[in-house]
Amino acid sequence: MIKNNVYKGMSNKLCIFLSLLMISYVFGDDENILEVETGQTWSLESRSNKLSVGDSKVLYFFPNDAYNTYRARKFSDWDTFSIVDARNLVRLNTGDRVEIIESKYQAKVFEVKLLDGFQKNRKYFLIKEDLLDDFKLMEKENDS
Repeated sequence: MIKNNVYKGMSNKLCIFLSLLMISYVFGDDENILEVETGQTWSLESRSNKLSVGDSKVLYFFPNDAYNTYRARKFSDWDTFSIVDARNLVRLNTGDRVEIIESKYQAKVFEVKLLDGFQKNRKYFLIKEDLLDDFKLMEKENDS
């Protein structure tokens, strides 16, 4: 009788473990679905207005500002977060495009070139999560 209870307990734990494993696989991290590569052009699809301070998407002048913001979001550690001066941000309008130049900080931040607006053709930095959430990859145009 004790032996049967032990097997039932183990089988219940195994079922729970397998269920959790399957759930984590199904609802796992989707960041790896879309590969971000050098030379890609992305267009801002989220609502954003350059003139709205609280409702605009931004690019960062410095890579460490972007990375510190990423870390503060990820770990909810706003105590050690370095405040980013608003003068070190470029606010975007919906439809603005960026070109990926290179990745930084294990591909958590990307150096990008802004292709639209007053500050176009300048290099800035963008958090990968913001890129995947707010931007859409543009199709390559065939030059034939």
